[in-house]
Amino acid sequence: MPEKDRKTEAAVQTPLHLLQVLTRTLNDHLAEACDQAQTDARKVLEKLDREQQKIAEKLEQTQQKLAGDNADGASSDKRQGKLNELNERMEAVRRARSEAEDYVRQLQNDVRQTLRLAKGLERIDHQASQAIEKRNNPEAAAARRPAGRRSRGRRPAAASGEAAQPAVPPEPQG
Repeated sequence: MPEKDRKTEAAVQTPLHLLQVLTRTLNDHLAEACDQAQTDARKVLEKLDREQQKIAEKLEQTQQKLAGDNADGASSDKRQGKLNELNERMEAVRRARSEAEDYVRQLQNDVRQTLRLAKGLERIDHQASQAIEKRNNPEAAAARRPAGRRSRGRRPAAASGEAAQPAVPPEPQG
């Protein structure tokens, strides 16, 4: 029976455990989302590249047929219209590809900055782990702390008393 009690005690989540789980989960999801966004952006660029290649091939075929029609003296109005349409499509794909490349560059910068900022989550996770360890094993945590360490921002009582008194301005000589 005592073993079951220990297991249920260990299963109880404290706010420190919750903070630790949240930071780890958030960090994992953030990294996955960044990877997925970059993968999706690359797929869009690849799709635009394939579309640009297809249009370039059709454009070349149409230009060859148009050149053949001109040599035969046949009417080439229909092919000229198709050539103009293909040129417009090619320009639209080029613009879309340029915008996609700009988006990928911006996305890479955003991912880099996001992951750098997310290092703060790793520090929070580490601090939560330390707090849990200190709570669970205070002797080991105290043994690890250097002996001559003072708390931050505190002065010894004598020094703080002197600093608390306002400075008296010197009397003018004259």
